[in-house]
Amino acid sequence: MLRSLTLIRGIHISSTNWSSTKTQLLKLRKKTGYPFDSCKKALQLNDNSLEKSEAWLKEEAQRLGWAKANKLANRATAQGVIAFAIDSQKEVATMVEVNCETDFVARNKCFHSVVEVVTSSCLDFAKQQKALENSFSKVNLKSGDLMELSGAEGKSLADHVAVTIGNLGENVTLRRATCLNTRDTGLNIMGLTHPANPTGSQFFSGKYGSLIIYRKQLDSEKINQRSMESSHDEILRQMCQHVIGMNPKSVGVLSIQEPIKSQEVVAAKTLNENDDSSLDNIDEKQSESAFEEDGMLEQAFLLDPSITVGQVATDYGIDILDFVRYECGET
Repeated sequence: MLRSLTLIRGIHISSTNWSSTKTQLLKLRKKTGYPFDSCKKALQLNDNSLEKSEAWLKEEAQRLGWAKANKLANRATAQGVIAFAIDSQKEVATMVEVNCETDFVARNKCFHSVVEVVTSSCLDFAKQQKALENSFSKVNLKSGDLMELSGAEGKSLADHVAVTIGNLGENVTLRRATCLNTRDTGLNIMGLTHPANPTGSQFFSGKYGSLIIYRKQLDSEKINQRSMESSHDEILRQMCQHVIGMNPKSVGVLSIQEPIKSQEVVAAKTLNENDDSSLDNIDEKQSESAFEEDGMLEQAFLLDPSITVGQVATDYGIDILDFVRYECGET
């Protein structure tokens, strides 16, 4: 009888311990997202302590991530996303390019999580920069610069990328970033990605991205009645869309004129079969036309080719000072 009671008591204690362990296991799994086997091992090695087990899992993930990252370092990363973030005052912004091997991973939640960490770190870096007098701060960061930035939990972005590589089993690289700061300059920033894909309250990502630095004109006499038809934000987003679609190489010069026609059309009108002198000037004219086509303000507006971007800017009282354009995987 005594032996039976002892056996029953032992079974009850064992059942209680397992129930407690299972509860801890479920909590650890939910909190960290690591596999059950890894969570179970962590609890076993750390006396069922959640805090110690979580720390152990992170260290193990970091170690395995770096091992995987070193192994996959030479793999090409032609896919990925362009992401940007702008502060609530529209005075500080960043745009980043994070690459991976396949388009499948580029849509993965784990990949997007590290993209958010990178974008957030770059926005913090941009906030630390001081705008130049009567101008703005623009800092371009390369891969090595990005890897050294501090991210969440005080870890470097290199560490965050290593953990992501370990989780995904695919190479991930930080290619570049641009950080803008226009505080106390009277300038603001607008951004857009294509396709538009919000990944958080501040973050947007896509395969293309653009940022525009602009100033609103305060003199109402300079603003055309057309500015009443649409909000400034809407027009600025359309200008960002223009930058993505038309790929201008410079801001250009503001001039109110007909939209620049294509280089081929100008050449055709210039060439006269009976006038040999036109042949001497055609290269120069084509070069000038090509230069003008590269200037954003001289280009025909993407959403209304009957007018130039410069005309749109004038009508809505907007001065364009600079822009940034990213295309994922561009050389």
